[in-house]
Amino acid sequence: MKTFFTLSLIHLFLVFSFTAPPIQCVRLSKRIEKKITKIAKKKNLPALEVSISTTNESVDFKYSNDEVEEQKIFGIGSATKFLTAVLIFELIEDGKLKLDDQVSNYMISPSEISGFENITIRNLLTHTSGLPDYTKNPDWITRVMNGEAPNLFEEKVLLIDKISNEFGKFNYSNSNYLFLEEIVETITNQPYNVYFNTFFEAHNLPGITLGTTEPNLQAFFAQTNEASSNVSMWNEYYGFDGGAYTNAKTLNDFLILLYRDKSLLTPNTLLQMEEWVEMEQMTIPVGNGQISHYGNGVMKLRYNDQDYLGHFGSTLKYQSMALYNPKTDTSISVVTNCSGRHYNKVFFQELIPAILDEL
Repeated sequence: MKTFFTLSLIHLFLVFSFTAPPIQCVRLSKRIEKKITKIAKKKNLPALEVSISTTNESVDFKYSNDEVEEQKIFGIGSATKFLTAVLIFELIEDGKLKLDDQVSNYMISPSEISGFENITIRNLLTHTSGLPDYTKNPDWITRVMNGEAPNLFEEKVLLIDKISNEFGKFNYSNSNYLFLEEIVETITNQPYNVYFNTFFEAHNLPGITLGTTEPNLQAFFAQTNEASSNVSMWNEYYGFDGGAYTNAKTLNDFLILLYRDKSLLTPNTLLQMEEWVEMEQMTIPVGNGQISHYGNGVMKLRYNDQDYLGHFGSTLKYQSMALYNPKTDTSISVVTNCSGRHYNKVFFQELIPAILDEL
């Protein structure tokens, strides 16, 4: 009887040990959701989604203002560049492209851009090509706000200033990924959105999509907490430089496949992506941390003595973040449908720090 009783206790202990969630993890998810929801309500955010994966737990939750329609997908803006870089590096792994290939091997210089003959694939990925940003052209912003944004490569190229920035020096420019888009079309003989969508569907990520027109989604723009405008009718028409749509959970699945499972790219290729250049005067503050280095399509955030790899996205309509901490094996994804000075500040200086401080 004593032996049976002892074995029963051991059995119960083992069952409980492997089925009961760790108390600290339950508290972690509740703490993060409570903090983020409180900030969202106080700062008048329209909608957001958060997805986090640690070694112990997955955290997924949504917030939506009562006056905002429920949203299932969000524009992720420049986080698309991170996804595009992975696509580019698979082409490199397949031998269809090389990092130091000259862009002129794949296309003739459009509109006689100075220094075009020196630009390589690496320069495009790292924003060291010197190409001015077409989205900085005042005409582009005006046309976006009027619902008449250019959506063709030829139209966007005409908005690029012909005077290049310093070649070899970091200068963040959407034009770099505009050219990568054309190169992929040349190599694959497919429209960029078709190849992009097929690529992610083949890797069990059909929830990541890119097209030439935006879905009918709500978006908001605010310069102050009190004044928020519905800008759903603005059309940004990005491509490889910022046009993907998804949700936080799918974006987090992408991080897990890329970094934890290493099923999208080989470990050696991931190291290639992390060949850093200093962002110098273009560093981005995030709470008490800073994004000061850019690799081949990936950013590095230094926060609380930890390194986070991934990308942020910010357009006239959306904010997003996809980050992975290799030391703690933690992935974090956040998507929102708002932009403007007020929402940008909340996102970078309150929302993201509130999450990272808990991890």
